Amino acid sequence: MRTLHLFSNHKLTGPAEPAVRLAGQLQTRGHEVVFAHPAPAQPDAGYIDSAAARYGLATTTQFELRKHFNVLTIRRDARALARFLDDRAFDIVHCNLVNDHLTAALAARHARHRPKIVRTNHAAAPMRADLRTRFLFPRRADALIELSAAARDADVRRFRFPPGRCAVVDTAIELSRFDPGRERPDLRAAWGLAPEDFVVGIAARIQKRRRFDILLQAAAVARGQVPNLKLVIIGRGTHKETVAVRPARQLGLDEVTVFPGYLRGDDYVAALSALDVKVFLVPGTDGSCRAAREAMALGRPVIAARRGMLPELVTDGEDGLVVDDTPENLAGAMIELGKDAALRRRMGDAARRTALARFDPAKQAERVEQIYESLLE
Repeated sequence: MRTLHLFSNHKLTGPAEPAVRLAGQLQTRGHEVVFAHPAPAQPDAGYIDSAAARYGLATTTQFELRKHFNVLTIRRDARALARFLDDRAFDIVHCNLVNDHLTAALAARHARHRPKIVRTNHAAAPMRADLRTRFLFPRRADALIELSAAARDADVRRFRFPPGRCAVVDTAIELSRFDPGRERPDLRAAWGLAPEDFVVGIAARIQKRRRFDILLQAAAVARGQVPNLKLVIIGRGTHKETVAVRPARQLGLDEVTVFPGYLRGDDYVAALSALDVKVFLVPGTDGSCRAAREAMALGRPVIAARRGMLPELVTDGEDGLVVDDTPENLAGAMIELGKDAALRRRMGDAARRTALARFDPAKQAERVEQIYESLLE
């Protein structure tokens, strides 16, 4: 099967890495895969090419595929893509963002060889019903892949998309990278935390909209009943001082809060491993809530807000706790887990089982392959 994956951004942010990983897994399953993305201004480890190279993916930058909507660019790309489709005879064009989907839909009008068009909605939330999306759905997509059941149901209703052509497929993560059995540096010791401390952490861009005020207020309340509670805030942000550092000091948390900054690679995994509990309050640019998935793969229970697709990831009372994110509710969840190490272990084990069952890249690729095959039949 020949598949072309389009991604109208060159940066390795949000849904880019999951899209590249899926393409790599499909190639591993024996399919011919090409990943198209715009050319970066200069090589950088944070760009798609670096991730594609890890999977041995063939890439092309012959299309502009701009992140922001531009009529002239899309028209040029559509004409060039039509010629590319005829030349390579792709069976499937898999679109990941609205502009590459629009480009593929226009190209299909002019191509002699018309492949099936598949779209993934990476937001894990209902798509906006703007002019572009209404042009594309339902007629200009042969299949729609959603990350959440709530998004699927809403988009099927909103765009009158045939339910039989819409499927929920979990986003995968690199499970081997987040294997709790792997040896990693002891960051708790490096951070000055004791083995008996109850360490609650969050990994997110430090912005006001990520509800750090709720997190800090909850930690201040929970410390009254869990004196050994420590808080780790992993991330960066231009307003870090006003959003997190200063409020922590004002709440008397400056002595128990660690700010390790923005971490990558093994340092990031080691930081998640150092936590007893992961908190996830607001889905960011990556609606799949990848940091929650990664913590679960490491065998860490997650305290999740009842927002976005988080209630579909975390099963309340089994592999974590799902709360309405008020300071009182969040503090109650911290207290419940902070006082019961056996409960944390049970939920952590369940979280690991959930990750193995749902976030396996091979299983994701197999499910997407089935969708492709059903279209070609």
